[in-house]
Amino acid sequence: MSPAFDGASRSVLSALAILEEVAAAGPGVTAADISRNLGLSRSTTYRLVNLLAQEEYLVRTADLGGFALGHKIDRFVGLAAEPTVPDKVREVMDQVRSSLRFGLHLFGYRNPGGTRARITLLDIDPDYPLNDPARLVRDHSASAVGRLLTEYTLGRRPEFATQVGEFVPGFGCLAVPVLASSVEDARSGGERSGGERSRGEPDLVAALVIAAPAHRIEAYADLVAVLDEPRRRLGQVLG
Repeated sequence: MSPAFDGASRSVLSALAILEEVAAAGPGVTAADISRNLGLSRSTTYRLVNLLAQEEYLVRTADLGGFALGHKIDRFVGLAAEPTVPDKVREVMDQVRSSLRFGLHLFGYRNPGGTRARITLLDIDPDYPLNDPARLVRDHSASAVGRLLTEYTLGRRPEFATQVGEFVPGFGCLAVPVLASSVEDARSGGERSGGERSRGEPDLVAALVIAAPAHRIEAYADLVAVLDEPRRRLGQVLG
């Protein structure tokens, strides 16, 4: 193996390791974090991160403080780059987070109800990073946000979905639907028994999710009530 080829091979392997690290760490990981976690020199890390960003394998997060997987990676693993969200969405999320002791995340849905329904990361709580974002968006049976999407795909309209212990023992998540507000308000009185809504429903556009200890998720009524008003406000912006 020639020295030039050997050097190129190392660069390719380092670039792949960087992509794997960003996927594992989740949106917002910094170049300094990547350098430290992988044991790469800062110069090598910054050079490869900038190259990957130029080629759209990575993308800067909305606050420009870190990186997320880019649109080209979406073709391979189904994990889209962090979309840009309106400032009003971030305002709602920040207001709710200020009164919570738990993590609060916002996930988007692409093609809900279709055969290629997808989950995207819209606003992830920086104080409670996702444990395994790649699994979360791929395995809809494991996460609360995925289970909610599955129920809507099957034509059911639950008020919430939960998971406990799938990602972290003793912890779980509760997801409530964010619905397009243009028609939700007109139909807010049309609920069925069992927490399901009547037919002719507004579009599912996102899920608002609380991450908390298992005993709080299992006592779900209070959490559902806390999320009801902000999910409607988010529906007005996203719908």
